[in-house]
This record gives sequence, C-alpha cells and structure tokens, in this order.
Amino acid sequence: MQAPPSIASTLFRLCRLLAAAFWLIFEGHTVEQAAHHAGFERAATMRFYLKSYFDRLPSGLRHGGAGNWRAMLSRLPNVVRRLSLVIVAATIEAARLAAQSPLHVQATLAGRVVDATSQTPLVAAMVAIEGTTLATTTAADGRFRIDGAPRGPQTIRVVRIGYAPLRQSVTVPLTGGLTVDFALAKSALNLPNLVVTADPIGRARGELGTASVIGNEAIRNQTAASLAGVLELIPGTVLQPPGLDGVQQFALRAIPLSPGGGIGPNAAGPSAQSLASFGTQIVLDGVPISNNANLQSLGARGELSFATAAGGGIDLRRIPAATLERVEVIRGIPSARFGDLTQGVVLVDTRAGVVAPEARLRFDARTVEGTVVGGANLFPGQTGTASLNLARTRLAPGSRDNVGSRFSAQLAHRWSAKRLTLDSRVDAFQVLEDEPESPLFPNVKSQSRDNGIRISERAHYRLGGQSRLEWTAAFEGDRQRSFSQLPLLRGAMPFSNRLTEGTQDGKFIGGIYVARVDVDGDPRQVYSRLELTTPARFAGFDHLTRSGFELRREWNGGPGFLFDIEFPPQVTFNGVQGYDRPQRFDQVPPLVTSALYFDDRMSRTVGNTLVNLQAGVRLDLLHDGSTWASAVRDAALGPRLQLEIAPRERVRVRAGVGRVAKVPFLSDLSPGVQYYDLVNFNYYANIPAERRAIVTTRILDRNNGNLQMMRSDKAEIGVEFDLGRGGQISLAAYRDRIRNGIGVRERPTFLLRDHFAVDSATIGTGRPPEVLRPPFLTDTVPTLIDQPANNLDLRSHGLELATIFPEIAPLKTRIDVQGAWTWSRLFDSGIQFTNDFSDFQLSERIPRAPYWETLTRQGERLLVTTRLIHQQPKVGLVITGTIQITLRESRQDIGGTDSLSFAGYITRAGVLVPVPLADRTLPQYRDLRLSRNGLVDPQTTPADWLFSLQVTKTLPLDGRLSFYAFNAFDRQGTYGSATTAPRFYPPVRFGLEVTMPLLGIR
Repeated sequence: MQAPPSIASTLFRLCRLLAAAFWLIFEGHTVEQAAHHAGFERAATMRFYLKSYFDRLPSGLRHGGAGNWRAMLSRLPNVVRRLSLVIVAATIEAARLAAQSPLHVQATLAGRVVDATSQTPLVAAMVAIEGTTLATTTAADGRFRIDGAPRGPQTIRVVRIGYAPLRQSVTVPLTGGLTVDFALAKSALNLPNLVVTADPIGRARGELGTASVIGNEAIRNQTAASLAGVLELIPGTVLQPPGLDGVQQFALRAIPLSPGGGIGPNAAGPSAQSLASFGTQIVLDGVPISNNANLQSLGARGELSFATAAGGGIDLRRIPAATLERVEVIRGIPSARFGDLTQGVVLVDTRAGVVAPEARLRFDARTVEGTVVGGANLFPGQTGTASLNLARTRLAPGSRDNVGSRFSAQLAHRWSAKRLTLDSRVDAFQVLEDEPESPLFPNVKSQSRDNGIRISERAHYRLGGQSRLEWTAAFEGDRQRSFSQLPLLRGAMPFSNRLTEGTQDGKFIGGIYVARVDVDGDPRQVYSRLELTTPARFAGFDHLTRSGFELRREWNGGPGFLFDIEFPPQVTFNGVQGYDRPQRFDQVPPLVTSALYFDDRMSRTVGNTLVNLQAGVRLDLLHDGSTWASAVRDAALGPRLQLEIAPRERVRVRAGVGRVAKVPFLSDLSPGVQYYDLVNFNYYANIPAERRAIVTTRILDRNNGNLQMMRSDKAEIGVEFDLGRGGQISLAAYRDRIRNGIGVRERPTFLLRDHFAVDSATIGTGRPPEVLRPPFLTDTVPTLIDQPANNLDLRSHGLELATIFPEIAPLKTRIDVQGAWTWSRLFDSGIQFTNDFSDFQLSERIPRAPYWETLTRQGERLLVTTRLIHQQPKVGLVITGTIQITLRESRQDIGGTDSLSFAGYITRAGVLVPVPLADRTLPQYRDLRLSRNGLVDPQTTPADWLFSLQVTKTLPLDGRLSFYAFNAFDRQGTYGSATTAPRFYPPVRFGLEVTMPLLGIR
C-alpha cells in the first residue's frame, strides 16, 4: 500500500496547482505551457492531480441527480472549470491537513480583569484579540490566558455585562509572552484613555489589509444620525452635520468628478464618486446589502430629479448610528472572502446579546431623533435584543417644508449550544423624503419612500479546536416608491404615444404642462454563503484557511417607470430624438451570481521578525440566465496577496496587491429600449383644427451582450507604529485602477425618414390638409444609441495618515490627526459630439459632423482633520474639538478643444470615419475644424475650514448628556447667498443628545 504524501510534498503540489491556474487565466497559456511554468514535467501530470483532487469529493457531490457538479461545471468555460477544480481541491487539502496537524502556539497573553473603582476581580469577562478568533473568559480570580496570540501590535477587547466595553492596544513581544491587566468602569466616560475615534492600526476580523476599526464608544461619542456620520472618522471623509439631509453615500479613495461628455445629461454614466460608492460593499451583520437591483432612475433623457440612491452607492440613512456596535472599514485590499466590490468593504455590526436597556434622544434646529435599544437573557443559552429608531429632519427650514424621516427596527435572537450558535435577525426600515407643494412653487412636489425588510440566519458550528463551519442565508425585500412633479415648458412639437413601431398622426402639446413621473421598484435579494475555517501548522507556518461558496440572486418586481405619455418628463425633443415611454421593472431578467474563494492567512517568526502572509483567490461568476446552473456570461478571477512584517515589537510594515470585481446594475444588463419619433410632415396652422403632423416611431435595442463586470486592480504599502501609552501612527500609500467601469457609450447608427407632400388645395379649408402618398423623399437620419458599456477607467492614488498621539498627562488631552491626499482621473473611451449634433440630425443638407475622443476628468483633494480630546475620567467628562481644513480641492477636464482636435466625422449613414492628424489641415475638412464645447476649465475651490465642538458628561444612573456645535465659527454668512462664493461646508448647527437607562427593564 502506498504511503500518504508528506505535508511538505502536499503543500508543494498545491502551490504548483495554483500557479498553473494563474498561468492559464492571466497569461492565456495552454495546459501544456501552464504545466511547464508550474514545474510539472508533463501536462498529463497536472490533469492527473486535478482529477485526483476532484475525486476526493464525497460521492454524493460527484454523481447523480440535481447535485451533479460535473454536469454543472461542464457548462462553464474551460478556464473557469479548471479554476473551480483548483479551489475545491485547495479546500479539501486544507481540511485534510487541519485534521492531521495541531495549531502551533505562538505566544501567550495573560493577565487579570478588575473593577476600575474597587480593583476587585471580575469573573466571566470576555477577553478577545481583535482580528482573530482567539478569545477566552476570566476565572473567579479575574485571570485569563490566551495561547497562540499573534506577535506584534494587537488590539484587545474586554467585555462584561454591566461594564463599558474596553479596547486597548498592546504589543505582544517577539519572544516570550505578555502579561497585562485591564480595568473596566461602569461608564466608558470614566475610563482613562477612552478611544473616541477610529483605531488607525486596528484590524478587521481575519484581515491583513489597511483597515479602520470604530468601536462602540467611538460611535456613541460621534453625534451621527446614520452610518454616514460614523464613517466621518475615516481619513479623507468630509464632515457633515448630523441629520437626514439628502441621500447619504460613502465612497472610499475617490473624489466627486462629474461624468464625461456626451449629449444627454448622463450620457457618459456615473461620476467618479458614484462609481466608487457603487463599488464599496456594505455588509450588515454578515450579509451584503443589495444595491444591484435598484432601478430608481430616469436614465439619460429624464429631466426630473429623484431623491434616490440609483446610480451610486447604498443610501446610508437606512442604518441609524445609535444601534451600531462596531464598524470595520477595510480601506485597502480585502481578503478573498469579499466580492462584488471595487473600492473596499464596510463591515457593520448592530447591537446584539445582553444590552442594558436605554433610551437616546437627540435634537437640533433641524433634526429630532429618538432611539430605544435593549437586550436580555431569555432562556439559558439564549439572548434577545430589540431596537427602535425614529428620526426626522427639516431639509430647508424657513423656505420649504421639505422633510426627511426614518423608521428603523431590529429584532435579534442568539442561541448557543455546546458547538452550535444560531444568530437570527429581522431588520425593517423606512426612509422618506418629502417635498410638498408650496404657494411659491405651484405644481412642484416630489416624494421618495424606500422601505424594506431583511431576514437573516447565521449558523456557526465548531468542528473542534478553532475549526468551524459557518452558513449564512438571508432574504431582503425592499419597496421603493418615488414620484416627482414639475411644470415644464416646450414649444409646439408633435409627438407620438405609440409603444410599437409604426406611423400615425402626431399630437400637439405646447406651452406649460405639468409632468409627473412615478418610479416604483421592488428590489429583492436572496443570499447564501457556506464557509469553512480551519487552522493548521505546516511548512513552519501557522495557517488559518477560509474557503467558501457564495450564491446571490437579485431582481426587481416593481411596476416600474410610469407617467402619462402625453405629458412626458422631458421637453428636449428635436424631431428625431423621441420621448421615453413607461417601462415595467418586473419584466427585467434577474441578476444571478456565484463565487468560490480560498484564503490562507499564514504567520511565522523568523528570528526577531514576525511575518504574516495572507494569500487567496476568488472566482466570481455572472450567469446569463435566471438560475445558478445557467451559462456563464462573465467570469472574474481575483487573486489577492498581502504581506506584513514586524521587524520590531512596535513596528509593522505591510504591502499588498490584488484584484476585485463588481457586477453591473440590472439597468445596465437589461436597459430599456430607446424610442425615436421621426417627424415626416408637420403643418402647424394658427387654427388648431387645421393642424396636422405625421410621426413615425422607431424602437432600438440598447442591450450590450458584451457587457462585463468591472475590475479593479489595487496595490498599497503602509507602515504602522505603536508609540505606547495609547499612541499610534499609520501611514498608507495606495494606487487603484477601476478598469471596464460601466458608463454609457453613444453608438452611432441611422434611421430612414420619409417625407410627405401635401395637397395645397386642402390648406385653409378649416380641416387638416391631405397628405399625398407615397412619400416623395426618403433620407437617412444619423442618431446615437445610449448603450451601457465598459468604457470608463478610474485611476486613483494617494496617501492616508492616521495618528493618535500619546496623552499629554498634565492636560489630560490627546491629539488625533488624520490626513488624506487623493488624486483621481476618470477616463472616458467613448466618442463625443458637440451641441450642434441635433442640427446635423435634422438637416439632410449637412453631410457630416465631427466627433471627438479621449475625454478625461481629473481632480485632487487634500484634507486634514485634527481632533483634540480632553478627558476628566473622575467626573466622566469628555470634550472633543474638531478642526477640518480643506487645503486643496481642484478639478478639470482634459481634452483637445482647438480646431484640429476632432478625431473624425460621422456620415448621415451613422458611419464613423477617422481622420489622421496630419490630414486635418486639408481643405476638404474645413467644415470639421470646430472647437469642442462643454468642457470644464480648471476649477479650484478656495481653502476652507470648520471647527466643531462636542462636550459629553455622565449623568446619574449611567446616563450621558452631549452638547455639539457643528461648524461653530461659520465664516460665510447666510448659506446659499447670491453674494457669497460656493462654500465647501454647510452652515452652523447646534444640538443636544441625552442618553438615559430604562429603569426596571432587564
């Protein structure tokens, strides 16, 4: 009988298999070439190992019925099929090695937990090392011990019922262990060195990438109405007053550049900030929030606006800050566990378990908010938690009655047995933004109401040691109801209300009319993830592997885009470009994705240097049908590699590279058709009874069968220092590139237009004139199809600094400095035309028109935020002063505007004819030598700053009272005044917040 392979040989074989897969995917090599590069002697050897790994699957997964994985994989492209086998093989190998190899002990963290006032030991306090699965509870004497603690700077979290949670930075030495004591206080404000900002060198759980950790006390000290306010603790985020003022979105490492050229208002797609915000994944209690099925948009032709999150990131107003327990922001490269993103991950944990019941009330001149939250032990091993939040903001007090309001509720139940933990949650929310009609603006009103419910279940099963199996499942259903109404003015143009192609008499509507549009969507998401985590020790490294399988299905069952065709929401009809028509959302096919991932976090001490390595690969599949067994439309491979070295006990140096991918919107994958109304004949007499027009409706498909997922290549380096006594410094440099960003490509084509003559004898007879048929002339009308395409490229790089200086003991004051320099460039590879293109469409006497290429929008931002935190722990007083300075804010358009910058011309048959640069001075191109218009000259916003103040004091019975002043020294007078320059910050706002326990409720 053949002896089993050694651990070293198995690891070596696994590494070669992964290397072979990378050669196949990235270099496009054949199996034989990949086998050669990976060190196999023959391609047959690699095929043998793939087959041998795959054959280790249980027979139930390999044979028969609906579980026939071979049949499903056979539908995938060859490259995707090979990589799927490699990931499955790696998962099996990791589980096998975990069963054979015990976890190596790195270091020991020990100490004692006591009461901060009486110094008595505390029993049953939980002590955990953040970013790992290592945790324990204190014994009767308050002592604890954690074996296998990672060396270097770490963050320890200590929690006990009845006491404020404590987060404290420590440094585990490279040799030996560490003994440290922790003191818990009844109120966090009575703790010395209270952390009220984001931890700059904190670690997201299981991650090595650059991250910021915002604990519960930092959240409670931030006067925020929603998650967006909490995220202001992240470097580079512009401060805003608390409230529900408009849609709130969050974009990592990108600045707001407007979209590139084109004819329609949104013809080039989203701005740089929207592109990045759409690519920032928000994970709430372990489940990604769906945004891909959001169709609340009018598209390129709409002239009415809506208060929705369509075209960008998730509206963060739905998540109240008062119910949050912890927020982790992975600013850099996330592990292979996370997909469907381009710009980082925001991990949000709401409060669960045993929570002392409390009520919180906050109000200022615009906002009133109330929150009730509490949790208790229900039965042995079971806890229940409930929260309720109500908020209301007046958006324009004194001028309009616009109101934004929110309702949010959550129920959480946790059941723990010996090995199994079940975490069940039900979340409900409603966000309303209302602009009622006013006497000053008759017939102008709008409303946006988004509400939804989400049911999720997370099951953790401990297999033994630190191995565990986790299953997450969730259903999310939203209901989005929006309308906008506005008086519009247009000339007397004929139009057609046809929903099919054909010719008919047109209708005339001119002057002022009231247009109303309803956009009603019902986005849905089904999500499931199965993940195996296994520790092992081989090849001199401690390993923690994660492998998983993820399924998502998103669709929209709403009534759709509704309006009266005779009163359309647009007036820019030129006789060729037709009006849009109503569109149903429930006829849009669903968006179906699946993913496989494998991630290994390795650590080892080499001499006095700690080495951490995290390597993983993720395969994202976008399916072409409505089920996961359907064919693959696009596949994206995302390898990720991160290295961290601690050459000294208080120093960490890290670097990482990786690739991530983001699926398109439903509206990009299945765009609505585009209507064109061609005027064949138009006679507009003074007498209405004599008017007549003939209009032909044409319908063109905007679908792009080649549309792919967006890819983002990311790289970063950083260094972190633990200064001792709570001081920390983190400096990171990054470079991101979003390739294949989804915008709108204007694809040229042409339509045939008939011209009819009229019987002159019928003119002036008091009835419509007679049209003579057949048409006397047929000409071509050039036009453009607004087609979703992967035509955007967003490049960003910059620096981020986050520093918490050690406390100045005599003054009981600490200083927190954050700085971020961001440079972004949005490149549009599509074609652009001038505003005179409509004249070219209408007149058959104009034979051609110029077009341009290569439009780039570039911007830069330098932002510095300084916080001074003064603390008096004996009396429970914290004073925080925040100064934010915008040192630089600039943007510009880069593109040729001289008379020779045109790239070519378009014919009346919709054909693009390029003209070489050397030929553009020839006489035959004289009519094309026009200046491109519509570009924005370089703009620089003057440097600006704000100062905000917050004073927080404990109250009896563990309550607290906070006073805040946002932009206290407002220097620019009345907001929005016609005599002032555009301001960077909103005006001053004062407010109070009070938190009180609910006595008698346990």
